[in-house]
Amino acid sequence: MTRVPDHSSGTTFSVLKVLYLLAVTGGTFMVPAFAATQFVRWLLVPALLALQVVILLACRIPITEIVRPVGRLKWLFLFLIGCYLLLPTESPGAGDLILRWHVPLVDWLIPLNLTGLERAALMCLQILTLLLASMVVRVTGSGSDLADGLRALRLPDLFVYSLDHTLELLGGTKKSGRGRAEAAGQGGTLSTVKRLLRGDIGGFVQTIRTNIERARERPEGDRRLDPQLIHDIGIVTGIALCMASVKVLKLLPGLPFAPGHKALLLFPLYVLASRLTHSRWGGTAAGSIMGVIGFLQGDGRFGALEIFKHVAPGLVIDLAGPLVGRLPAWCLGYCFLGLAAAAGRITTELMLVLLLGARAEVYLFPAAVLIPNLLAGFLSGFVTIFVLRAFAGSDAEVDKDRGAQIGNKADETTEMLSQQFPAEPAKSAASAYSIRQK
Repeated sequence: MTRVPDHSSGTTFSVLKVLYLLAVTGGTFMVPAFAATQFVRWLLVPALLALQVVILLACRIPITEIVRPVGRLKWLFLFLIGCYLLLPTESPGAGDLILRWHVPLVDWLIPLNLTGLERAALMCLQILTLLLASMVVRVTGSGSDLADGLRALRLPDLFVYSLDHTLELLGGTKKSGRGRAEAAGQGGTLSTVKRLLRGDIGGFVQTIRTNIERARERPEGDRRLDPQLIHDIGIVTGIALCMASVKVLKLLPGLPFAPGHKALLLFPLYVLASRLTHSRWGGTAAGSIMGVIGFLQGDGRFGALEIFKHVAPGLVIDLAGPLVGRLPAWCLGYCFLGLAAAAGRITTELMLVLLLGARAEVYLFPAAVLIPNLLAGFLSGFVTIFVLRAFAGSDAEVDKDRGAQIGNKADETTEMLSQQFPAEPAKSAASAYSIRQK
């Protein structure tokens, strides 16, 4: 007899890791936000930070890997400390402790807000706690515990199956294989960008077609799935593979040059996923898969919050895409759609500032990257229109199926109304008669 392996313990562990991440994030940001629990903020936040460090050291993670997030976010930390230390108090009666520092050799007297410095230090500890908790979930266990936990939480089938297929085609997300994946993706993506700069969209379109066909070559697995769901899984998986190759594109590694430039290639993929799938949320599913894969590979600076950076553009495109699709096929409509998606792409920074409860001046930090993101989002509309024209046949087929579904639903509704129609005039006549009698 063959013993069937029991995955219940592994699934439980994966769910517990997801719940652990949510609990640490909630405790880190919610406790300092309420006046009733603020007195324990300097006990809870450092304790949670120390717990993450102990867990990572127990898992034999090098200390250089643990302190690396500090180097990634040094400019954000300096910006927070500078805002709260040098700027005046938010309200005149706040009662902050002010130290007036006399600058040597210069007859300047600079007021230093020590209470603000304490708040900025706590914010830095909150961010570090979130990042290290994300690292605990990412580097401990099998490496796919986050994906297993999300699957066990009964998320939509399109996301679950597409994530599973994408991870399988990528060969997992182990860090040891990341360098080879980046090298392959970097070369292919750079060659595609060079062809785009010459006005040749064919290479990008061919890359998309190749990845979609590669995703469709997999065995279907569960035969009980709806054929339309199987079709959508192939589309979302193929586009997620394209997004994974675009994600590793770096124009000037290590320099903050043109942040958001990847949106030139990513946003057309979001739109294509939304247009080629029968599901209402094709773009959101593709962005969610890209966010989860990026998190598992250690991409981004803000840990688990980076997932929302990829989910938000897909959500915006899925909601606004049908409206743009009804307009004439011109570039300007998709340019404005790219603007809206680019505004949603910086939700990670805005969400972090909102969770910290920071003062208004701190919102200048995410606003600094807003302009280049908006520019890239606007220019992505020109790429989008050419990509949609290349896939016009597939898009028309999906629209036809959607129209057939709507027609079937309308026929069913008409049939139900026709069955009830004979009883309705009697009610209206009786009511009218009663009114006339009155």
